[in-house]
Amino acid sequence: MRKLMTLLTVSVLLAAGPALAGQLLKSQLSSDADWVAHLNLEQLVKSQLGRFIRAELDKQGLEEQLQGFQTIFSFHPIDDIRDVTIYGKGNDREKAVALFEGSFDKDKLVALVRMNPEYREIKQADVVVHSWVDENKEDPNGPDQRMYGCAYKDNMVVLGAGLDAVKQAVDVLTGSAPNAAAAVFKQEILTRKGAFFQVAANAVNDLADHQNEAALLEQTDQLGVAVGENDGKFYVNLSLRAESEEIAQNVRKMLEGIIAFLTLAGSEHPSLAEVAKKLDISNVDRTITVNFESTPESVFEFLKDLWQAEKNKKGQPTVP
Repeated sequence: MRKLMTLLTVSVLLAAGPALAGQLLKSQLSSDADWVAHLNLEQLVKSQLGRFIRAELDKQGLEEQLQGFQTIFSFHPIDDIRDVTIYGKGNDREKAVALFEGSFDKDKLVALVRMNPEYREIKQADVVVHSWVDENKEDPNGPDQRMYGCAYKDNMVVLGAGLDAVKQAVDVLTGSAPNAAAAVFKQEILTRKGAFFQVAANAVNDLADHQNEAALLEQTDQLGVAVGENDGKFYVNLSLRAESEEIAQNVRKMLEGIIAFLTLAGSEHPSLAEVAKKLDISNVDRTITVNFESTPESVFEFLKDLWQAEKNKKGQPTVP
């Protein structure tokens, strides 16, 4: 139900005026943000990898389910959601917001959202914020999460767990609050041609927050990721800026060690070993870059193997 409600609330009360689809626009981000993730669904659907994925969805009968979803809720989760941008400051969930752009039937979806027993409508000047409680599926014994959604123009919705963050995000969009267009995110990786997924983060060491699995990131202060296709090749570009040149050398050695380990594990995980062999690491001064390039076909087969392995763990039937 949580995933369903998330999709439904993306489309709450859409007002007037089109927004530019697809690409990451730093002018839509708050100047307070220190991280952003952007998914360009239009670009992904048009890519070779996206076409392979859609064909597999149809083969597995999932495309039919998506069409059924569209009949009930008036929008297709893939075709009608054009892009998603999520940004925030630090690890505070209430300071993060998501911008969804797409085509929806406002009246039908608003009626569904209003069915939430904890629904509230909050009015402030010309802004109307819709609030509801989303059930906690990850921890049934934990507290449910109150969410907030606000319309901006006819095809964009701001969604978040904090009322103030949602209001500020709308102010950024309307131009009454400063945005990140100038110099907040300087990662060159964000300009990669053909990217359908992008990530940028500043103050990465603070975001890592001393978590064991993020020990590598604790030694860096800037991160950039771009995933996409260009000239018929699938690529992943990762850029990390360390706090010093010495740390950059150490981070590179750590990454090379991880790649060596994955390569040696080829007998048990051959597909993972093949991916590891295609990773290229370099560094200049404080910046470490990791590049991966392959054919969309081989990447799709790798992802399909991972998906099948996950299904097998859960005891689901195998793909014929």
